[in-house]
Amino acid sequence: MLRVSSVLVCVLLASCSLFAPLQRMPLPAPPATNEESAPVSSAPAAVAVDPRAYAYVVLSVADMDLALALWVQRFGMQVVVRRVGTDPQLARLWGVAPDAIIDQALLLTPGMAQGGVHLVRFKLPGAAIRENAAPTDLVLKSIDIAARDIFARHAELEAAGYQFRSKIGRFETDGVVVHEVHLPGPDAVNLVFLEQEGKPEPTSPKGYGVAPQIVATSPDNKREKAFFERVLAMNEASYHRFSGPEVERTIGLPPGGALDVRIFGAPDYDYGRLEIVQYEGVKSNDLYPTIKAPARGLLSVTFFVPDVAAVLARAAQLQTDAGAGAMRAAPVDHGVVETIFGKQHMATLTSPAGLRVDLVERR
Repeated sequence: MLRVSSVLVCVLLASCSLFAPLQRMPLPAPPATNEESAPVSSAPAAVAVDPRAYAYVVLSVADMDLALALWVQRFGMQVVVRRVGTDPQLARLWGVAPDAIIDQALLLTPGMAQGGVHLVRFKLPGAAIRENAAPTDLVLKSIDIAARDIFARHAELEAAGYQFRSKIGRFETDGVVVHEVHLPGPDAVNLVFLEQEGKPEPTSPKGYGVAPQIVATSPDNKREKAFFERVLAMNEASYHRFSGPEVERTIGLPPGGALDVRIFGAPDYDYGRLEIVQYEGVKSNDLYPTIKAPARGLLSVTFFVPDVAAVLARAAQLQTDAGAGAMRAAPVDHGVVETIFGKQHMATLTSPAGLRVDLVERR
């Protein structure tokens, strides 16, 4: 199923303003979790994955117990791996001290092999990346969460004390009806709950599915497209460009402004997709340089690929063809390292916008 852009909701619903500031509302403590955690876990079991969908999005949190209670106890994700203690080689890859990482968990929606969340707790957590960010700033923006019976999910979350930014919105385009609502989550991460009528997506027994896609902003979507298609071999599953007076008026763009929205992933796998959004005609603050450990919030995405060397070769070819602007930073081959993912060949790429992409070789 081709996923409808979550940004499209804000374009089509007059009641939604993309330029409204992110409201930081206090969240209630989710129910306590009984999750037991061993000091160090084994590496996750190898399963068949599609290298065109991300395996995990990295989420740095201030409180691991609160995070596990939200994502596991509340949303029903399962813990694939829990590692309490340091991870010196992963810390080195992320540019922090060997003892900077003190707790991690890899989470997946039951039945799904990709589109998971990699929770990480640093000994000294940094500032929240999106604490004072504008919606159009260049940054990893939000996590989409599929909801089964979104009205019931909304009601139960409100009853538990969670405060949404608005009522559930409804929009229809090309015969597709989608319901959506936004929740300011911990560590200044925006959580977007979605349900498409007639096409339920995989969810946990709790009624939530994490994560069909994440949303990031970009200054130049054509360059991002070249990177994701040529280097990571991802498919452009959806493309929409919105412009004109009505769009300008609805979302606050200046005359001549536009919105370019592209979704990349695997054509036959709904989870683990990237939605890349470009706001044309506005000046955006570039927050990508601040997205690095131990800052809190969404830090990066991790892909499992069968051959890291082959991906690096494609990155080198793109750099040759497109010049210095093909990627924001040169690829880094870390060699074989031992981390929460086991003993694997790893590398790091940086998209033209500045999105960090870690590669883990998984044959």
